[in-house]
Amino acid sequence: MLIIGGDSARVPRVKTQMPRWEQRVRAPQLMSFSLIGPAVSWAADRSDSGVLLATLSGRAEVYAFDATEHPGRLTQVTDRAQGTTGASMTRDGSAAFWFDDEAGDEVGRWQRQSIDDGSVVALLPSLTPSYTGGIAPLGDGGAVVGRLVEEGFELAVADNEGAGDVVYRSSEPAHLVDATPDGSMALIGFAPAGDWLHLGVRVIRLEDGAVVAELRDEGRNLSPVAFHPADRASVLVVHERRDRLTPMVWNTQSDAQDDVVTELDGEVTADWYPSGDALLLTVLKDARHRVYRYDRSSGAVTPIAAPDRAIAAASVRPDGSVHLLVSRSNRPVSLIKVDGDGVHDLVVLPGEEPASTVASTDVYADGPGGRVHALLSLPPTHDAPYPTVFAVHGGPTGQDLDAWNANVAALVDLGYAVVRVNYRGSTGYGAAWRDALHGRLGFIELEDITAVRDHLEQTGVVDPARVSIMGGSWGGFLTLMAAGTQPTKWRSGVAFVPLADQITSAEDAPSFMKAYDAALMGGTIEEIPEVYRAASPITYVDDVQAPLFVTAGENDPRCPVRQVDTYVDKLRARGHDVRYDRLATGHAMVDLDMRVIELRKALEFLAETLPVGP
Repeated sequence: MLIIGGDSARVPRVKTQMPRWEQRVRAPQLMSFSLIGPAVSWAADRSDSGVLLATLSGRAEVYAFDATEHPGRLTQVTDRAQGTTGASMTRDGSAAFWFDDEAGDEVGRWQRQSIDDGSVVALLPSLTPSYTGGIAPLGDGGAVVGRLVEEGFELAVADNEGAGDVVYRSSEPAHLVDATPDGSMALIGFAPAGDWLHLGVRVIRLEDGAVVAELRDEGRNLSPVAFHPADRASVLVVHERRDRLTPMVWNTQSDAQDDVVTELDGEVTADWYPSGDALLLTVLKDARHRVYRYDRSSGAVTPIAAPDRAIAAASVRPDGSVHLLVSRSNRPVSLIKVDGDGVHDLVVLPGEEPASTVASTDVYADGPGGRVHALLSLPPTHDAPYPTVFAVHGGPTGQDLDAWNANVAALVDLGYAVVRVNYRGSTGYGAAWRDALHGRLGFIELEDITAVRDHLEQTGVVDPARVSIMGGSWGGFLTLMAAGTQPTKWRSGVAFVPLADQITSAEDAPSFMKAYDAALMGGTIEEIPEVYRAASPITYVDDVQAPLFVTAGENDPRCPVRQVDTYVDKLRARGHDVRYDRLATGHAMVDLDMRVIELRKALEFLAETLPVGP
């Protein structure tokens, strides 16, 4: 096993000659997001042990940390040509679980790898590979595994030798969230009739696959969090009955639902303290987080003295300390520990730190659906009005946080103002805001982006003649929709792995993605083909005027490659200026060499189509 970092193994920081944006991408960093699993996972029974994703090897891989014995040190667990983007850890911290898929296609099986000797055991080898629907470690070293299959969802239990079988099946897609350590119960969030936007909660008895408790809110989402540490009848759930996220404790036997009522302003999520007598509250307000301890008996809310940063993951450890995976627009991702002695770094990365960049500020604009919030990053070496890039987030049920973003920093380096809009459809601003885009997908989001753009043009920040748009996944979809439905407003567009043709995508996507699309659209493609056509960039492809740079992943299950091929072919058939890279990757680009190449091409394309100078 490769040991990295720690006080006794620091690598001297050296100055590099590469561009700041490239150094920023290549510098060893912790990841804050993964498509198929958490970016950090803790050993349930050890305070300072866990696994996380980092890019020290030049691609995303799994690393273990044990700050109890080796503060600051990482042990590399995986080393795969295609990288690794999903991990968890045994309860005792002796081994890591990681998801083994092929070339980023998200189909595979979980492996358990010893931290000490590197030996690997495949989980559930008798079952066919599947999309992952979550994993929950058990007390004996085994795990409960969620499987997204063509027929819906399965739960399987693997023992400490990896053997096991399916114990529960459902035609509705779902995601495994937690399991009791003894393997008696599992907690899942299920999509009623395929509605991924409004989940329900089920408790499954693993002995026979019986549903022992179920909770649903019609038209509202319920997010299961975890079983009580000692009382498996009590389940922590986050609901949105008052529009904003609020935690509650649900007693699955009596059906009592105990709301966590506070004066905190924002969307509130929660996790258990190990004793079960308190909750860790994470409050999100306008793209930034704060954390608190909530005493269940008294209702007292106590702030936790953590840095003011966006939080990607939070956990209370058995010793009562709080671990946070944090960053800001001008601060890279770090894993910190907050306890009675203050704030400490749990891991120390070797090599050169990422080059510094600017902080983001808030922008508020009046849009057709209410106040729109955005983040603005300004180049320090230029004057307003600025050439501007609207960097659009994916999802659509995602959001832009005031968090580290190497692409945004690269654009600022080149002299562009960068605007990130949390349009209707984004999470973090209430259920009504998230659900407001239904029926007019693509158009609602662009109305809000346009409202922010108009505001910044009127206030002299943005040069109206020099504005481009870029994004990935759903952000790529919005880039192409903007190019087709607002053809005179944009100088150019950059679309990474976009959704370009809803109809072709619906034909090629796996069943769980078809269910998600149907939830967004309000029905299947067979039921409402006209809605799918209206929300397809390819419908407006002949109106595109701006030059485009587009990428696609050949193994991408979320935005399949054929629908991007079809869109680009139509542009090329009429001689339009489109640069297209078809990449041997999935939806996520985990290899840093590839990321540098594609970002360099995008930046050169923008420099050509959106000059910074007069």
